[in-house]
Amino acid sequence: MKISFAIASIVSLAASVTAETLLFPIPQDVEWTGHGAPLASNFKISGAKNSIVQDAAARYTRLIHKEKWVPVSPVGKKVKITSTGQLHGLSVSVADNHVKLDADVDESYDLTVPAKGGQAVLNAKTWVGALRGLETFSQLVTATGNKGALVAHTAKIHDKPVYTHRGILLDTSRNFYPLKDIFRQLDAMSYNKMNVFHWHATDSQAWPLVSETYPELSKNGAYSQKEVYRPNDVKKVIAYAKSRGIRVILEVDNPAHTATIGLSHPDVMACLFDWWGPIAAEPPAGQLNPLNKKALEITSNLLKEAAKRFPDSVLHMGGDEINGKCWETNKEIAAYLKKHNMTTDDLWHDWTNKLGAVVEKAKKRPMLWEDGVVSGGDFSKNTIIQAWNFPPHNFTSKGYDVVSSQWDYFYLDCGHGGWVGNDTRYISPTQQSTPADTFNYGGVGGSWCAPYKSWQRVYTYDPSYGVKKTDKGKVLGTEVCLWSEQSDPHTVDSKLWPRSAAAAEITWSGAYDKKGERRTLGAVQPRFQDWTLHLQARAIGAAPISPKFCTLYPGTCDLDEPTPAPVVPIPHH
Repeated sequence: MKISFAIASIVSLAASVTAETLLFPIPQDVEWTGHGAPLASNFKISGAKNSIVQDAAARYTRLIHKEKWVPVSPVGKKVKITSTGQLHGLSVSVADNHVKLDADVDESYDLTVPAKGGQAVLNAKTWVGALRGLETFSQLVTATGNKGALVAHTAKIHDKPVYTHRGILLDTSRNFYPLKDIFRQLDAMSYNKMNVFHWHATDSQAWPLVSETYPELSKNGAYSQKEVYRPNDVKKVIAYAKSRGIRVILEVDNPAHTATIGLSHPDVMACLFDWWGPIAAEPPAGQLNPLNKKALEITSNLLKEAAKRFPDSVLHMGGDEINGKCWETNKEIAAYLKKHNMTTDDLWHDWTNKLGAVVEKAKKRPMLWEDGVVSGGDFSKNTIIQAWNFPPHNFTSKGYDVVSSQWDYFYLDCGHGGWVGNDTRYISPTQQSTPADTFNYGGVGGSWCAPYKSWQRVYTYDPSYGVKKTDKGKVLGTEVCLWSEQSDPHTVDSKLWPRSAAAAEITWSGAYDKKGERRTLGAVQPRFQDWTLHLQARAIGAAPISPKFCTLYPGTCDLDEPTPAPVVPIPHH
C-alpha cells in the first residue's frame, strides 16, 4: 500500500474551527445544514409529558455535558460554527404518551435542529420514538466549538427502524450477572436503538430465577442464594429496560436444558445426570420426561407465571437441542414409543403443542427455537421461530414469522476455545502443524461454532436474503446471542460490544440504503471505529476493533489499497 504523507501546519490545524458528527445507527434521512449551533449554558429539553421521556430528557442532558464527546475519526460532516445564535432548547412533542411498549410499537421520530440556533424540535408518534430521537440528538452534540464548547450539529432528520425486533440474548444461567451488569447492557442497547432483551434465565447448569410457584427450583438449583433473581429484581430489570424503550422477553427453556429442575423434582426427569456425551449437547444431562403429567404441570405453571410477571406479548418456550437418545434410555418412554409406533420427535412435537396452547391461552405469542420445525413439527403459525442453524426463508416459507440468530453470524460466544474438562485433543504430539492434527491447526479448537464472529461478519448479514414476498411469514429482525459458558460480568461488555452495534445498524437502518444499495464495510468503518470509542467513553467496555491509528487515518489499514491513497499528515517542524 502506498500512503501519502502530507505536510500540515500545526498552527493552521489548531486554528481551524470545524466540527464533525458521526451518527450510529445511521438515520434513514439526514439533511445537514453545514452549520453548528453553540449549546447555550441554559440549554433545556422541554415539552415531555410522559414520565419516562422526562427522565430520559434529564438523563441525556447530563450525558451530553458529562461526555463532551470529540469525534476521533476525521471522516464526517464538516460544519461552520454559527454566530447568529445559540441553541437554547429542544422541544419534545409526542402524539401517544400511553402506548404499551411491545412488538410493532411505532419508534419513528423527526428531529429538526435549526442552523441559526434557537429551539430544536423533536416530534414522535409515541414516547418510544421520542427516546430514539433523544439518543440521536445526544450524538449531534460534540465538544468541538471554541475552547471545547458544546456544539449541536444542525440538521433535519427523519428516522424509523426497518425491523421491529432488534435484540440481544443474554444467558444469565450458566454464569450469574448482577443487576448492575444487566443494566449496563440495557444502556448500551439504548445507545444503539436496540429494543429486545431476550432473557435466557434458566438452564441445566443453574436455575437463578426465583419462581413464586416453585421456589424450590432456585433454592436447590441456583449456585448460591446470592446468585438469584428475586421477583423484585425481575421488576427492576423490566422497569429499567422500559425506561430505555426495551422489551424483555423471558425464555423458559424446555424440555432440554432443564437438569436443574431435577435437583428439586427428580421424578419428572429422564437421563438425569447420566454421562452427558451421547445424550446431551453439553454437561450436565437431563431432560423433562414428556410422558410425566407432573413434568407437564410444572412447565405449564412456570409459563403461566411468566405470562403474568412479564408484560411483553411474546413468551419464549425454548425448545432447542432436544436429544432423543436421552428419552430412549428411559424404559417408560422407550416402551411407550414402541407401543404407539412413535419417534422421539413425535413425542417432542406433542409436548410443544400442548405448551403452545398454554401460552396462547395466557394471551401471549409463543416463540420457539427452530429445532422443532426442522425435525418436522407443525405448530401454530402464530408462533415466532428463532432461527439459529437454517436461514429464515426455511421458516417464512412455511408461514412462520422469524427472528434470525444465525450461529455463523450472531453467536458472539464463539471462537474462544473449549470449556469441557480433560480435553486431550489440545495435545499436539509434535507441537507443530501436521495433517493429522486438524483440531489445533485450522480446526475449531474446541469451540463448536468457531471462528470468532468479527463485527465485519455481523455487519454483512442480510436478514431478508432468500425471503420471498409471497412467503406468508416475515422476518421480524435479529438477535445476537451471548451464551455464558465462558462469559460473565468481567467479559460481557467486550464480548457483546461493539459487535452488537453492527447488528443494530443492519436492523435499524437496514442492510440496504434508501437507494436500495447494500451497505458496505468500507462506508461504515470510519463511523464504526469512532462509535466503538464513543461507547467506551460512555462507560461501556467495548473491545477495540483495531489500533487507534486506523481510526485516525482512514484507509491506511485496509486489506486492499484504496483509491485515492490514504493521507497521513506530517506536522511541519
